[in-house]
Amino acid sequence: MALGLTACGGDDGNATATGPVTIDQRVVTEEDAPDFEADPVEKPVSASGPDEFVTRLGDRFVNPTPEEVASLKTGGFVKALHVTRFSPETPGGPHTRSAPHIFSLAMQFDSEKGATDALAILHADSLRPCPETCAEQAEEFDVADIPNAQGTHRYATAESIQQTGDTEETPFDTFEIEFADGVFAYRLILGRTPGKVSQDEAEEIAKALYDRVKGAPVQG
Repeated sequence: MALGLTACGGDDGNATATGPVTIDQRVVTEEDAPDFEADPVEKPVSASGPDEFVTRLGDRFVNPTPEEVASLKTGGFVKALHVTRFSPETPGGPHTRSAPHIFSLAMQFDSEKGATDALAILHADSLRPCPETCAEQAEEFDVADIPNAQGTHRYATAESIQQTGDTEETPFDTFEIEFADGVFAYRLILGRTPGKVSQDEAEEIAKALYDRVKGAPVQG
């Protein structure tokens, strides 16, 4: 089956987890992004095995290769959680599709190699063109302050939509950051309407998440 389309301490000034952290604590929370609320439409999605991951979260990828799908299935996948949060125009305001959204994925493996291999797959997929004609473009950016993190700016403009004739698309901006820590691989996507999100904001949220989960033992 293909994946589808499209507690703190330390003395260095950074928050570091000191005890086991559950999978639901390894995705973006209010602590990392105070202006964002739980999305009332896109509910959390969990997966407790590779086949379930493919079935439930496969459409969260752009266009993975068969080899990447096989690697995820045989790479010691344990479980994953995907959550969505949004930033209302006013505090407590209604949910809208055009509001800034955060899409946060945490994946657990049985080894650090499984997590680093997944990180490579996440980043490679983030840069791929759509499998069909579309107006989306992608470019890499450097991520500060998170070891070995990688970033992708993926977007569509009114001009690119007109040029490609992709009538199903509307202009959007997304900033994706992926990183691995121990047996976990993480992906955060901040996006929606152009002008409402930025690379700096994505990096700030990703850094808050990283500081909270880095080095945290697996919950038994």
